[in-house]
Amino acid sequence: MEAISENGIGNVCLEEETPKTPKTPNNEEKAVNGHAEMTYDDNVDDHKEITTVDGPSVTCKIPYFTIEDFKKGSAKQFDEIIDVRTPLEFAEDRIIGSINLPVLSNEQRVTVGTLYAKDRMAARKLGAGLISGNISQHILNHFIDKPGNYKPLIYCWRGGQRSRSMALILNQIGFDAHIFQGGYKEYRKVVRDHVQENVKKNEIDDFQFILMSGTTGNGKSRILEALKDKGEQMLHLEELAKHKGSVLGNYPGEPQPNQKYFESEIYKALQFDFVPEKVVWVEYESFKIGNITVPKKVSNKMMESNRIHIEVDLEDRIKFILKDYDYICEDKPHLMQCFNRLERLAGKKKCDEWRKLVDEDKFEPLVRDLIVEYYDKCYRIPRGEALDVYKVPEGIILDQNKLLNSQMVLDIIHLGDQFMKNPTKLKIIEN
Repeated sequence: MEAISENGIGNVCLEEETPKTPKTPNNEEKAVNGHAEMTYDDNVDDHKEITTVDGPSVTCKIPYFTIEDFKKGSAKQFDEIIDVRTPLEFAEDRIIGSINLPVLSNEQRVTVGTLYAKDRMAARKLGAGLISGNISQHILNHFIDKPGNYKPLIYCWRGGQRSRSMALILNQIGFDAHIFQGGYKEYRKVVRDHVQENVKKNEIDDFQFILMSGTTGNGKSRILEALKDKGEQMLHLEELAKHKGSVLGNYPGEPQPNQKYFESEIYKALQFDFVPEKVVWVEYESFKIGNITVPKKVSNKMMESNRIHIEVDLEDRIKFILKDYDYICEDKPHLMQCFNRLERLAGKKKCDEWRKLVDEDKFEPLVRDLIVEYYDKCYRIPRGEALDVYKVPEGIILDQNKLLNSQMVLDIIHLGDQFMKNPTKLKIIEN
């Protein structure tokens, strides 16, 4: 048997083989030695009709990339991770860092799916036509300038026809395309099991979290960002959830992500970005951040973790909130809607007082009253004694550069280093 390369293109080859049993012309697909192998029987020449007589065949082998490879961090070998699902599927959740090159649009997927329930063959023909057209556009618009050694990883819902269609064509061009075996479905199972698992031990148990507690407006997020800038590991749940945790905490013009995507972000950080040899700093949060819920494994880890406490002068807290929430003051209708939600807790009379202050553009007394009469009264005292209490020097929380270079941030880092040497509160105090 002699393998002859077909114009030197990729892994496509013509092989003359003599099968043991006759076959009818068909398309076969099977997994062979970690590859997705698609075989197209070729029994046609210029002078013969199609028969069941065996003849040359074209074989294209597409390498698989497994979920075990992914968990080891081996996806770094690829130039791009390509999600070929629809834009709606991609927006809901995806492998972090992937790009969306859909082989079917949202509408096309619905059309093909509806037709499939009535006439499978007609749906397959329509789907093939639409997918081919869309892949053609991606080749001309995205892949046209890729070098010959370009190596993408491609996935769809479960590593099925959508990802194989694109991978087959890219490999025939000459690229080294791989298919993510099991697709998004397998990926999502791993993420869910990792961050939601409540019984079995996993890698999250190996980390040491230190939470940062403090009242509303004391700049905990800014301190965490300063720690990150100093090279510390920081899991910024508010940033991932696109919400500051309070009733007024919506990010301006930015919706919260889907719960699944939030969990994907946490999985990426704890699986690939962080190492268990260093502290992970986390804000002391409610387990509900806007519409997002902190997954069970992570929330349980937070509940059993130690904390430090931050104290900031009231005047600095007022100034900080006016600066950090300046977009709220510019959107009076939205602010009024927020007060509607607060009536149940603060009472209609108090909310009417706040509305009057908004109408009169008196935002400084508004913030002062919100802090004193609502946020501080609703603040739940954290459980357990803090490892240490940090009194933020006047004005520092309002200037990120001063905060970054402050002795307080260095002291917090030192505490974290000491904690990792002796991860109990008693030993920290003795040191």
